[in-house]
Amino acid sequence: MSLTRLIYYSLRNPSVSADVPKLIETSIRNNRAMNVTGILHYNKHAFLQVLEGHRAEVSAIYHRITADTRHINIILVECVGVNERMFPYWSMALHEGMDDTTRSVFLRYFGSTKVNPETVGPQELLKALQELSADLKHNLPAESD
Repeated sequence: MSLTRLIYYSLRNPSVSADVPKLIETSIRNNRAMNVTGILHYNKHAFLQVLEGHRAEVSAIYHRITADTRHINIILVECVGVNERMFPYWSMALHEGMDDTTRSVFLRYFGSTKVNPETVGPQELLKALQELSADLKHNLPAESD
């Protein structure tokens, strides 16, 4: 069976609590059950997420996200068939904030500390998230149990 990779970007709805720890806990539990992997970058204002898995499962998760009131102005950046996962280690990894490393990565790939999904291609988004995920590798043992 082939895999699907979906990338989306959304703004955080400021009138709704993001409750990111609960969001990640729920995502990990649900994604494990559906064999979906990925990464979420959250910077208090926007979400940038990659989901990888079988098409039906990725589609179901994306439809739940689009109905989630924490998100507004959701933009589907890309949804394509792929041969392998880029983020196979996590049911859902979380990269938060805008530290010096993140700022440097964003400036290199996006020319700004803000992502404009209208002008940035999916490959740049994936490269940036891969680079940011390198800092998360120390979380692997907790995720694999």
